[in-house]
Amino acid sequence: MRHTATLDLAPRPRAPARRLVFVLALASFGCRSSDKSTAVDDTPPPWASAPAKEPERSGMVWIPAGTLVAGTPLGRLPRIADQELPGERVELRGFFIDRFNYPGEQGAIPETGLSLSEARSICEKQGKRLCTELEWERACKGANNTTYEYGDDFDGALCGMDATDALAPNGHNTRCESGWGVRDLHGSAWTWTSSTWGRGTDGTRYAVRGGFGKNGALVGRCAHARPLAPSEHDPSVGVRCCAGEVNAAEVALEVTRKTELVWRKPGPELASQLEALVPEELRKPKKGAEGEALRIERSWVWRPIGNEELVVGGGCAKRPGADGCGVVVARMSDGGAERLAWVSSDEWIATVGRHDTPRGIYIYGGDSLGAYRKAVMFEWGRITEGHKERKKGGGWVRAAE
Repeated sequence: MRHTATLDLAPRPRAPARRLVFVLALASFGCRSSDKSTAVDDTPPPWASAPAKEPERSGMVWIPAGTLVAGTPLGRLPRIADQELPGERVELRGFFIDRFNYPGEQGAIPETGLSLSEARSICEKQGKRLCTELEWERACKGANNTTYEYGDDFDGALCGMDATDALAPNGHNTRCESGWGVRDLHGSAWTWTSSTWGRGTDGTRYAVRGGFGKNGALVGRCAHARPLAPSEHDPSVGVRCCAGEVNAAEVALEVTRKTELVWRKPGPELASQLEALVPEELRKPKKGAEGEALRIERSWVWRPIGNEELVVGGGCAKRPGADGCGVVVARMSDGGAERLAWVSSDEWIATVGRHDTPRGIYIYGGDSLGAYRKAVMFEWGRITEGHKERKKGGGWVRAAE
């Protein structure tokens, strides 16, 4: 609050001296002196002070205290449900992290092939420590908690995620930089962290972060990690150190794994939810045309990975000449059913069967040429549909287009 006072010198019938004392008291409100002298305290008010300078440490970047949205929020893809937190908000105190991978100089090739103990020793000899995996993730996501260090949309060229297995020198990918100014978190060496692999395991492995891989849109995310035994000397794994008080927050993810594919009779409520997700032309007959809307008659529970449960519902829309059949693949939640894919089985009501891997199923259908099957795969939250295959010579072969 700002106080103002005006000295009124017009004559008054009573107490002019007391009026002057009151005005002077207002004019000096908020000031404090260290003694009883008449010196004026010229300390600037808090709102006029410059913000405190960030701590500095050579070769390191200061990451201020703040909120990390850890892992990948539900509904954002790609996402690995049995390896990543579902977008939990975690408060972290400030810390330092190396700007580059060890040895830390721009232009140097990162040192790799280190075991966990060797990586820890490198940090300790510099008066530093290993980062926790959530500290590493915050350094990558920046203040805005972006999916990749440079934003929410993948660009493989920025961090060289499409490069060969050769490690790029520190600073080679000039635009591979997080919002805090940390460089080469991806597209170069993976780095050890001090965090055990807390994803429903016994904790004998540790999380490594960063690196590169063939599926850049998946591997290049700030939330991505992989487990590694502490004694391993992986030629792609090095170290990037941190400093400051350790943030105790860790990934502690309970992983549930059940039978991959189970038939389940669809109840009226489930059938109604799934029917609302099929293509519009199958939800009701065309105007003036005969036929019936698609009805869900069969359903299966599909668990492609831990902590991920999908529902597959199949049925047919009755049409003159040929029915329109298929399955809808959906994720169920408190907010209702979310469609991930519609897979046509043409004129035959679909049957769902196991694939060689839990991440896949086969949809069996039929058209004017006879029976066929199609592989449907779970690709880190997305559903992909394969080509038709027909039986030939005792095996399945890709059908001619």
